[in-house]
Amino acid sequence: MKNNSLFLFLLLSVVATSSLLGQNDLKFSEHGALIINYLEDKKSDFKFAKQDLERLVVNNTHYSKSTDITQLYVNQTFEGIRIFNAISSVAVKDGKVFYYANRFLNSISNKVNSNTPTFSPVSAIQKAATQLELGNLQNIQQLEHDGNNYVFSDAGISTEDILVELVYVQQEDILMLAWDFTIYGKDSKHWWSVRVNALNNEIIEKNDLILTCTFENNHQHSDHQSQLDFNNLVTSPNSFLVDGSNYNVFALPLESPNHGSRQIVNEPASSEASPFGWHDDNGILGADYTITRGNNVWARDDVRGDNSAFGVSPNGTATLNFDFPLDFNLSPLDNQDAAITNLFYVNNMMHDIWYQHGFDEGSGNFQSTNYTNFGVGDDSVFADAQDGSSFNNANFGTPRDGFSPKMQMFLWSPPGVSVSPRVVIDDGSLEGTYEGVGAGFGEFFSVVPVTSSVILATDGAADIYDACEVITNSATLTGNIAVIRRGTCPFGVKVLAAENAGAIAAIVVNNEPGAAIVMGPGDQGEFVSIPSLMLPQAIGESLITALINGENITASLLGPDITDFIDSDFDNGIIAHEYGHGISNRLAGGPSAANCLFNEEQMGEGWSDWFGLMVTMKSTDVSDDARGIGTFAVSQSVNGGGIRPARYTTDFAENGFTYDASNTLSQPHGIGFVWATVLWDLTWAYIDKYGFDSDLYNGNGGNNRVMKLVIDGLKLQPCSPGFVEARDAILAADIATTGGVDQCMIWEVFAARGLGFGAQQGDTDSRIDQVEDFSLPSSSDPSLANCSSLSVDEFSKDSLNVFPNPTQTELSISTRKNFGDVAITLVDLNGRVVLDIRKELFNTITINTSQLQSGLYILKIKGDNFSYNEKVIKN
Repeated sequence: MKNNSLFLFLLLSVVATSSLLGQNDLKFSEHGALIINYLEDKKSDFKFAKQDLERLVVNNTHYSKSTDITQLYVNQTFEGIRIFNAISSVAVKDGKVFYYANRFLNSISNKVNSNTPTFSPVSAIQKAATQLELGNLQNIQQLEHDGNNYVFSDAGISTEDILVELVYVQQEDILMLAWDFTIYGKDSKHWWSVRVNALNNEIIEKNDLILTCTFENNHQHSDHQSQLDFNNLVTSPNSFLVDGSNYNVFALPLESPNHGSRQIVNEPASSEASPFGWHDDNGILGADYTITRGNNVWARDDVRGDNSAFGVSPNGTATLNFDFPLDFNLSPLDNQDAAITNLFYVNNMMHDIWYQHGFDEGSGNFQSTNYTNFGVGDDSVFADAQDGSSFNNANFGTPRDGFSPKMQMFLWSPPGVSVSPRVVIDDGSLEGTYEGVGAGFGEFFSVVPVTSSVILATDGAADIYDACEVITNSATLTGNIAVIRRGTCPFGVKVLAAENAGAIAAIVVNNEPGAAIVMGPGDQGEFVSIPSLMLPQAIGESLITALINGENITASLLGPDITDFIDSDFDNGIIAHEYGHGISNRLAGGPSAANCLFNEEQMGEGWSDWFGLMVTMKSTDVSDDARGIGTFAVSQSVNGGGIRPARYTTDFAENGFTYDASNTLSQPHGIGFVWATVLWDLTWAYIDKYGFDSDLYNGNGGNNRVMKLVIDGLKLQPCSPGFVEARDAILAADIATTGGVDQCMIWEVFAARGLGFGAQQGDTDSRIDQVEDFSLPSSSDPSLANCSSLSVDEFSKDSLNVFPNPTQTELSISTRKNFGDVAITLVDLNGRVVLDIRKELFNTITINTSQLQSGLYILKIKGDNFSYNEKVIKN
């Protein structure tokens, strides 16, 4: 990470609202007058007051080749102070505003609570450090100050200098003056983005930029070494730079080792996205690194889980030959070089593939050096393989452009295998291995053991072994493992006392019968940095007795036995999913905004699932195939259900979820699942129309077209989007790139999943106000001028009637025109097809619904060149 305060200040100045200097005031920008005139013309439409549009600032501007659009992300301010996340997206094309996605607030002058802070930025940082249990500030220094922006030293609580800005934050109808800053914790588990009220020094809101993709691991174990036939479908054009690089990997589109075998991939770098290969970062011919490090990513191990900058990266030598042995019968640690190589390969492929589809340097991608000089560099991905700080998970943290994101890939336990830490006693009467429960504070136990003598911690109180009073045997505890009995004081107090006495780890013995428990931090746990665990009373008291009796005991404290654990560094789908978080977070609201996907209806998990699906598609796939997410990591077969409410497929019988489900499914994964379901349907609509092209760099098939379309839509939508805004952005992207030739097809896909013309997203910060609709827009809509589908031109309220709705015993479909033979299906909300018939659609068709259970159903009518969907209620 960067610690150069001058660089941070210069970067800050680029994106800050230095209105006095006019550096990024909208009116001084290239398209400022055009946009200001547009907004003035639209004032009544958006109910803007005059002051709402004063002193707008441009956070980012970049040009998109695929759409021929200059994209601007414009931030609303009040008296020169930015309003947090009030970022509207403005697209300029052919000398006019082509598309505007509004996120400005109304009547802001009536909502502000103050323009003068009462508490200092240091007070705000201290408040966050205390409340988020980051520790005490250590020698905090102000390094830079310009207007509303400050740079402070890391203060011993952050891995990098702390950038602070004075902003307004909307809370209901009030714009609260606040200090906005980001702290990447020393434990690397949280990357806090915080807003602290500048008037009362209370935290208004906080987001964790590290998106942890929590998965469920409760499935049957399968042989994860089974192999399927595979042909590499990714076409890699020859780079003008021939570096001779070779990688033995599970090459895309393979999703995992369950899906096929490893193979040697030669020089896979894209000549456009990585013109100097994957091991360069200075733009001069010749590799700068022979390890798994380059301009796009640095992949290394973090087995200790300590976020060390000195993790091991495999060395391909001067020949860049990354061909390492792999044996799944061995421990993951024995396969570390192969795992890190695969992680390096997939990160680079994600960089190069999505660069081709619009996630380039100007739009905020991840590169150390931006060869085009667009965007801000010095932000390649840090990818940690076999991260020892957790299990059964993966995460990705995305700061704004110019700061490196962090990917952490963990090991996964087979079903029924514990991930609890262990105490291995090497000698004495208690020799053996004992399972404990790790504390909820301090350092996490990794596969690297903490080994030393075991010593009783003693104090002068009634129970001399509970460490609730001053420890009296510091001399013997130093450098050893403390044993402490659970007592009346908080766990954090006793473990911190042991640490202060010199102990390198602690074993707490439960003083109650039964299982050990997770120890909470209390009021001192935030200051603990050593690992600790609890043992059950029976074995723990035996250990105390043995030590009292004078036994010399050596023990090792470490994480679980990982021999049979599954390494997610080989799960290309999960790696792609995590990288996808970086793409969506950089594009939503522009590359300088790191907080635009934290609203309640945000679809980040859905985009990430879709990114993973897209790079693992094969030419042999068909639309109604069902794709589970994360099947390898959770020990399922390739046909497993995965970790989502249903598998992804266009078949409503398998996945019948519609927009309404976003009101009740979990946030963010359930909501994202609904969005990915819609995008997956859209993908197959494009493939059905334009075919499939396995060249993910330069192909022109339906899959390639929809990849560009979704990236373009991400750029067009505003900060904190909802489903309807994202739908409209995709429709606008199609108009920008094709003139709208696929408008009808896009509308049909969205309408089929409840995102039709009348769908309402409500407040994007609300989980319960989404309203689905299955109707299509009128054919008189100018955007549908090129449509010829009967579903728009013929299936209007005037030509088709479904009644009665709600229904009890019969449902009728009445038409005034003969549409020929059609397929009619009814699907319940669990995705089950309860009716499947084929009839001539003319006059009136009557369906017997008397045997159906009460509830909501989707009526789907499909002919040769149209489709129609409507929600039906059975009373």
